[in-house]
Amino acid sequence: MEHKDGTIYFIAGLLMGGLIGAGVGLMVAPESGEKTIAKLKKEGEKVVKKSLDAVDDFQKSDVMPKVKKIAKQLQTKVEKVTK
Repeated sequence: MEHKDGTIYFIAGLLMGGLIGAGVGLMVAPESGEKTIAKLKKEGEKVVKKSLDAVDDFQKSDVMPKVKKIAKQLQTKVEKVTK
């Protein structure tokens, strides 16, 4: 899959941003550390799930079938021209 490398960097960036945000959140949180950590864990799990869902949706979307269809059409035209 051509988009795999970009997807990995996207997810890595999301997770890195989440970690940085979590650290800042702990420093400025108005609640106790335990409550804040529990909230951050819950929200972090949501971010990871949404990220994985977004990757899955992209893979299942009709983008890849359209690209494959166009590639096949181009291949057919190239074969006609080269014969």
